[in-house]
Amino acid sequence: MRYIKTVSFKMEMLKKDTFQKILIKNLGLNSDEVKLIVDMNNTTSYAKHRLINNCLLCQRYKVDVRPFRNLQYCLGLLPHTLEHRINILKDIGVQNLSVTLISKIMSYLNKPVLKFKLIASVPMQQDIKKNIFSKLHESPMDKSQLESLHNLMKVKEYYKKCFLSCKTDIFNLPGLDDEILLNTGVKHKSISMIAETLKVLRLDLGCNNEYIYKNPKILIASAQNVRSLLSGFRDTGLVGMSIEEALKKHPFLLLEDANNMKQLLQSFERYDIPEEYARRFMNIFTLGNEFFVERMGLIMKHPDLHLWYKYPRILQMVFHTNMAMERAEYLRYVNRIKWARAHTILSQKKLMDRFIQYGASTLMSPKPLRYLLNNKLKLQPKNVDLFKKLKRHPHWKIAGFDDIERMLDYLMENFTVDEICCNIHIVLYSRSTVEELLADLRKKYSQSTEHSFTNSQYLALCLYMLEKDTHFTGDGIWSKGHSVQKRPVSQNQSATNRTDSDANVDVSSVKNSNKINSNLHDKNGISMTTI
Repeated sequence: MRYIKTVSFKMEMLKKDTFQKILIKNLGLNSDEVKLIVDMNNTTSYAKHRLINNCLLCQRYKVDVRPFRNLQYCLGLLPHTLEHRINILKDIGVQNLSVTLISKIMSYLNKPVLKFKLIASVPMQQDIKKNIFSKLHESPMDKSQLESLHNLMKVKEYYKKCFLSCKTDIFNLPGLDDEILLNTGVKHKSISMIAETLKVLRLDLGCNNEYIYKNPKILIASAQNVRSLLSGFRDTGLVGMSIEEALKKHPFLLLEDANNMKQLLQSFERYDIPEEYARRFMNIFTLGNEFFVERMGLIMKHPDLHLWYKYPRILQMVFHTNMAMERAEYLRYVNRIKWARAHTILSQKKLMDRFIQYGASTLMSPKPLRYLLNNKLKLQPKNVDLFKKLKRHPHWKIAGFDDIERMLDYLMENFTVDEICCNIHIVLYSRSTVEELLADLRKKYSQSTEHSFTNSQYLALCLYMLEKDTHFTGDGIWSKGHSVQKRPVSQNQSATNRTDSDANVDVSSVKNSNKINSNLHDKNGISMTTI
């Protein structure tokens, strides 16, 4: 079903003029050449920072970007993947690098050494292994892997033997399994790049072999990128951690661009997103800043998701925007969206199934409700008295988030925060019902010489009128000593122990809520007891 979709997201497209400016500035192409590239490829689906980095790599290594039909493939690679491919060719002895060689490297590495030299214009007399070790300025002591090398071998087998011969003496990784070394990360890795990266990891970041064995993927990071991360965040740190601590705790960050991460931090500040939220979800730093801004805009304008734009899990929602929007659309279609919280939107498939099929998690949870009250009423997050007061209502769990939000919006337009807090239980009723009743009360008493009510008194009277017919079993105007029918102990215990992340929600209180005042539901909505 559509709501189960979790990982397939389309890559947002750069604006064509932005794409063209990047190519002109960073590849040295003229406007006519760039227009030709756009017309040939008909796509600009690139992360801006990765596109810029790939252009700079082509410039640094003097890669011939013609013919343009092969350029798109190279620009779409991850920067560290592109750099490894370039350096493999340089290790082998290729002098004239081109996008054709890079884009077809998989095919060329399957050819015999002699044929590859012919294709790549490598001198026939050049010894590949000598070229590799001359770049490293050292050679392995154990040359047993190199004795069987000859020019009739496939290039990838030749390079593999050279690669494994470096494991102990040059890489100093004797305890790392050969298969892990060969297959972790990118399929084909440059010997010279890994040797340089290991020096930076050990000397600048303080990584020992034990750490590298546990996180072998860090070997494919670019040494220059690691240096940029260390220097760029050395003074400021990253989300409350030193940059060394952050990189060791989250090694995937070694593959990310330092400038993009700085731009993301600036965006977090602009949207009032605390560093703590990012520290809980460091994967957000793998997202391009321009995509983050675009997705935040979509969420803030979305009719259902905008409610959560300051919630602690907002970064997860931004990261999975397509999934969140598709699920919200489906939940609205099946008339469950008003009870869906951020946890529901981001939940695993089995929890989503349970929510849709059985109504589980349609009970209000403390954490999201507290967020909603604090956000709308501009209260301090640690203010728990108001929330405790609202929880005294025996059916506070039944109201939907969407209903409470619309009710709070209406109240904030017409009453002060203090007036709302004094009559907080009114937020559990539908906006249409409260609006209609308040209008009737004002019409009835505004011309009266006997009665003169303040705004707060009108609100209290409205709440009284809503609950008097149910004998105040829904709290109403609470008086000291007024006894309210209590729920069974088992239900109280389950409610006390329930958290935002709990999957096993007791829905018995929903099924047995026939005594709830019908005013708790929108006139155009459906009762929870019918779900």
